[in-house]
Amino acid sequence: MIEIVPEPVIDTTDPESIDAHDDVLDVDALLAWGAAHPTATIRTLAERTAQGLARLAEHRARARAVDAAQARLIEAQLLLARAEAGLRAAKNGTGSAAALTGVPTVDPGPAQRREEGRRARAWAASTGLECPARGIVPKHVLDAYRRRANGGNEA
Repeated sequence: MIEIVPEPVIDTTDPESIDAHDDVLDVDALLAWGAAHPTATIRTLAERTAQGLARLAEHRARARAVDAAQARLIEAQLLLARAEAGLRAAKNGTGSAAALTGVPTVDPGPAQRREEGRRARAWAASTGLECPARGIVPKHVLDAYRRRANGGNEA
């Protein structure tokens, strides 16, 4: 019995049909080419690569969930610190101004630092402040961004 295999969308007979000069490699087309290849080692490699990409996507989703949970935890810790400061101020009878002072800061997680860096970099570019496109955002740029973000009320 002869099995009829549907024709793939891309040309599987010509390895040169995949444009290697593109900046972005078409992974789906490459995996389809590998899955339809007549050589078993190429088909196996394509299958293993697809499985690896699926695991990588799972890890990325898990990392994003952890970053979001860390952000919620930091917000909750800040809220708790403010509430504790307010309680201390109420017990001491020092008023509401004291509730806002002495609030311990919580060190932001890596996701929050990256996000602040991205925002500071975009802000610096929009204001003409010199900032490298990659790497660590300079302290003077972060300080200026934080002053602007806090309305100039940062100590």
